[in-house]
Amino acid sequence: MICEFNLSSVHFCSYDVQMFLRSQVMIYAIREIKLPNITIGYDIYDTCGDVSLAVRATLELLNNQSDPQSCLLPSEAQMKVVIGERYSEVSIAVARIVALSSVAQISYASTSKFLSDRFKFPTFLRTVPSDKYQTRGIVELVKTFLWQTVIIVGSDDEYGLFGSDSLEDTFSQDTNICVEFVQILSADFMTNNSQTQTELTELLEKIKNSSAEAIILFTKDTNAEIILEAAIRHKVNRTWIASDAWSSSPKISAMPDIKLAGEVFGFIFKQKEVPGFKDHVMSMFNGTENALLKDYLTQNPLCSNQSVEGRKKCLASYIDQDESYRIYLAVQVIGEGLRRLLKCDTHQCEHSSKFTASEVQ
Repeated sequence: MICEFNLSSVHFCSYDVQMFLRSQVMIYAIREIKLPNITIGYDIYDTCGDVSLAVRATLELLNNQSDPQSCLLPSEAQMKVVIGERYSEVSIAVARIVALSSVAQISYASTSKFLSDRFKFPTFLRTVPSDKYQTRGIVELVKTFLWQTVIIVGSDDEYGLFGSDSLEDTFSQDTNICVEFVQILSADFMTNNSQTQTELTELLEKIKNSSAEAIILFTKDTNAEIILEAAIRHKVNRTWIASDAWSSSPKISAMPDIKLAGEVFGFIFKQKEVPGFKDHVMSMFNGTENALLKDYLTQNPLCSNQSVEGRKKCLASYIDQDESYRIYLAVQVIGEGLRRLLKCDTHQCEHSSKFTASEVQ
């Protein structure tokens, strides 16, 4: 038996449909791994996308890795792999901790180029390219449209800071493109308080008074949502460039009157459908027991006021082919790594399932 632990924002802090589906594709992908006489278990910890909670969850993982109740494994079992986190700043905190135990960590969404430093993060892997390539792409987009002036809005975290710095540095090497200003959102920008409102008002006022031809939002989807909602409300119609963190956000694309905010150009990763996952999601309503689904539908009215057939189609329509496939790929990488490590064919595995976490890398 092998226990595979996952860090992910599941549902306790937010009942967002995407968070629910991310947890489901992880479970689905793990169950798809077929190794002779090997059972792969998992624990899912809700980090809420918060660094402090992620650190606490990681320490709990390390502390409980010999707990016989964890994954229902024997007492000699050890944590082998961590999947996650989604946000770069959370992955960085987790990577520093799990590296001490040589535990491999595979992120499906953290793109900060800071994480590419193998000396600082020796056990970190990911199924998504670093922001180094994305920032180059954004600069090429600006050049393609012959825009002369841009605004960069980042956030006070590793993703936003490194992305904004990289963009500013790249633009500075091209004398034909001017960065009018760089605005870094405060760490608690998502918090709906007077400080956030003041910061938001000041940002929109600066954008209104600017001559920039495009505003680059290199920040989390939650921050982008707040800014665009305000832009719609205050009739700020501009051209926006979306980083990967929010470019494919169904919540933002479904925002009422989103067209009033202006044109949005975004960068997304290559999309691919997870084999069989759509059918799996639709089969959840066929009477099989699923505690996460039951809990989700209890807390979230989305899809719940429809017929069974309507619920199936509704929930399946929210599958994010981009991120879901990267999660699936992360699990498949682990499965293939185990297959090679244990020298398994369709009938047996030559090696014992007792191995150290560092051997999985």
